[in-house]
Amino acid sequence: MMIIIAIENSMVHRRIAIKVLLVFGCSHYRLSFLLFFTSMFLSMWISNILACGLMMPVVKAILMELEKMGIVELYQTIGKATQKSNRHEQNVPRPSNFTIFYFLGLAYSSSIGDMATMMGSQTNQIFKIYCETIFPLGPKIEFPHFMLLNLPGVLVMETLLYMWMNFTFLGMFRGRSDVEVGLTEEETQYIDTLLATQYQQLGKVKFHEIAVSTIAVLTAVLQATISTAHIDQTTNGNPDFHKHFRVSSPCALCVILLFVTPVNLDFLRYFKTQSAGSSTLLESLRDSDMILEFEKFLLIFESWPASALVFIVVIFCKILTEFASNFCVVYALLPSIAKVSVLCDVNPHYLMMASTLASCLPFHLVTGAPVNAMVSAYVNIPPWTMMYAGLGPSVIAVVVIWFTVAVWSTAIWTDITLNPEWAHANIFRLLRKGH
Repeated sequence: MMIIIAIENSMVHRRIAIKVLLVFGCSHYRLSFLLFFTSMFLSMWISNILACGLMMPVVKAILMELEKMGIVELYQTIGKATQKSNRHEQNVPRPSNFTIFYFLGLAYSSSIGDMATMMGSQTNQIFKIYCETIFPLGPKIEFPHFMLLNLPGVLVMETLLYMWMNFTFLGMFRGRSDVEVGLTEEETQYIDTLLATQYQQLGKVKFHEIAVSTIAVLTAVLQATISTAHIDQTTNGNPDFHKHFRVSSPCALCVILLFVTPVNLDFLRYFKTQSAGSSTLLESLRDSDMILEFEKFLLIFESWPASALVFIVVIFCKILTEFASNFCVVYALLPSIAKVSVLCDVNPHYLMMASTLASCLPFHLVTGAPVNAMVSAYVNIPPWTMMYAGLGPSVIAVVVIWFTVAVWSTAIWTDITLNPEWAHANIFRLLRKGH
């Protein structure tokens, strides 16, 4: 959030917004395609929180420029929502459908993109660590195989998400043209001239903009290359996390740089003059009986085909991740799913992959993912709107993830449907209390 504030304060987001409008025009179909897929691509290499955070000021600046030209409204001018508190009552402007459309698409795209690569999400890193720690004799989870497995599904989900959001908010495929910008040739020329004039009024790129942009890019690069999950071996060979994940260090370092870096180079003249943690929630989830109940629930379907078990796991984890962060869900459930896989004579990677991917995609509640909470607080999106808008993406996610694990994975890992010997080598340790 500090990086977002720095971007807005430097006004670099407005420069980017006007340039985007000059290049791609004012069509919502083209703009949403560009913004959604850009967010998806960024979150493949950095966390979805940072990817969404970097895009939010740009999207807001684009909407503000469109609002100045009378094309859209950022907030509704009438029917303001009212929030009451114990101390005071305040009016909170309700965002327009255009605003909700862009920012929810931004959050959803950021969640989808981080499934594609090992570095994109903490859940993917946890999956790799657990697979190699619980089953040391099993095959290693390699980056190319993981990306080849998940990237097609990510592209399909992102395309269907784009179509769903445009269908829901802009009337795509429904013959509704009232929300799509339909401009005559004269109006298009006028808007292009207006945007070019506004861009010229911004003047040359300032040192402040360069500094903030550089630090934002540096944050993304450092998080993609340095930030890694971390696990230690504890007593009895049980895997356990070593207090905290080292994922905040790049952001913390770059926030410090934001405070240290000057906004201009005026300070140089003085030189010339002189020269002349751990998470309690994770531990409570692991130590509670909820995990054992989940194992009993899955064992009911022990005789079912493996593809049906994948569907059950996907549905369960998809529902659970709406109420808890994907990091918590994967950390708490993967050891139990590994145990159930062995008891059901199913390749552990099969069900563990299904759980990991399903836990990445909360679309309904702000509790499911930080990106949902970020966009909701940034533009005051009503909770019921997010719940309704997430119906389509949730159905799409369940179907695509099931197909990815149950069908596509057999082409990438030809032995994933077999019952491997390396899984049974750890059966006694898995059956022991506490995983």
